[in-house]
Amino acid sequence: MATRSETSKSFEKFRKNLISARTARRIGGVAIFVIAWQLAADAGIPGIENVPKPSAWIAESIDYVQTEDYYLSVLGSMRRVASGYVIAAGAGIPLGLFMGLKIAFKNWTFPTFEILRPVPPIAWIPLAVIMFPTVESSVLFLIFIGAFFPIVINTMLGVLTIPTYVAHAASSLGARGKDHFRHVILPGVTPAMITGLAIGMGLTWDMVVAAEMVAGGHGLGYNLWYSYILLQYDRVILFMVSVGAAGYLYSAVVRKMGGKYVKWRQMV
Repeated sequence: MATRSETSKSFEKFRKNLISARTARRIGGVAIFVIAWQLAADAGIPGIENVPKPSAWIAESIDYVQTEDYYLSVLGSMRRVASGYVIAAGAGIPLGLFMGLKIAFKNWTFPTFEILRPVPPIAWIPLAVIMFPTVESSVLFLIFIGAFFPIVINTMLGVLTIPTYVAHAASSLGARGKDHFRHVILPGVTPAMITGLAIGMGLTWDMVVAAEMVAGGHGLGYNLWYSYILLQYDRVILFMVSVGAAGYLYSAVVRKMGGKYVKWRQMV
């Protein structure tokens, strides 16, 4: 009975969120953008008149989105992003924590980190091709690079910006070792860490598209570029929208998970 009650409450909460005013505004915002795009194209505004109209590319895409090729492209890119992102988070969070907690370690590693961090992720493509034996491993490395740096820097800054008086107060109350980390460091760093995870998720989609365009073999980025070469601009728009939708979905998952740990903050 308790399980049924919890399930019922979860479903009711989901239903209310689904039809909430905030959801309606978000859908309305997208609809307004599409309508404005259609009107601008119909009016022949310079720079837009050659872009496929929403009514045209949507009608053209209805049959294609039902094909196996399309779904394999979407799933392939989503799998790559998830794999690279998990590796980046698994490596970046501990490194950021250690750099924030150990000043000596930060002094040794931060200069090198800061030299590499400004390098655009797309600039790593030539090195990725020669460093790794397979296309798949090269793409995963590029996705890793895209998410790794923002996760590390935000986690480190989250530790460094924890108020000193909070740490002193916890120490005066007897917090040591694991207790200090659990009750002071972890709650203090979580908001900044989640911000880094959200930023990193956005960059992973930038990287997967760029990597697949160059050497992906399959995926949304590869098919986007291939459609451009074939002058299939309706499909170009379709794949662009698909990348945006998949990225929005992944970012929503990160924000939802983050919201469970920072309930005092509203996750957009």
